[in-house]
Amino acid sequence: MAQLNHIFSQGQSQTLTAALNRIIPVEGDMPGAGDLGVARFIEAAAAVSPAKTRLFTQGLATIEVTSTRLTGKAFAAATGPEQDQTLESMESSQPAFFDELVRQAYNGYYTDPRVFEALGYSTPQPEIGGQPELMDESLLEKQRQRAPFWTKV
Repeated sequence: MAQLNHIFSQGQSQTLTAALNRIIPVEGDMPGAGDLGVARFIEAAAAVSPAKTRLFTQGLATIEVTSTRLTGKAFAAATGPEQDQTLESMESSQPAFFDELVRQAYNGYYTDPRVFEALGYSTPQPEIGGQPELMDESLLEKQRQRAPFWTKV
């Protein structure tokens, strides 16, 4: 297994984990993205290029500055509605970071085997020389029924 390049400080990781739990929150038996550990997935994605590293480290710093300005609290210590207010501000003021954050959150979340299990989907194992079965898209119906998480500002 490859060694993870740690590019985020403990504080940045806490901010990212809290943000991920607001982007994809716990719902029923579905875990929140932060609780699932998607921050590690994002850290690995950010480590592949200096531009992504810079985008995420600056974006996470801006989340903290914005949270302090709007709520007087560190982002991870803010209430859920206060965190939402901060993220909504980030969506309009830092759209490149916010879009990449959401994209990577969904990439990490929906490729995690624990989410597959919670959705009732198991990765098919093709026979040697055979073709893999296509995913039964009806398994995504629970997710399609969820309300949208964000409205574009």
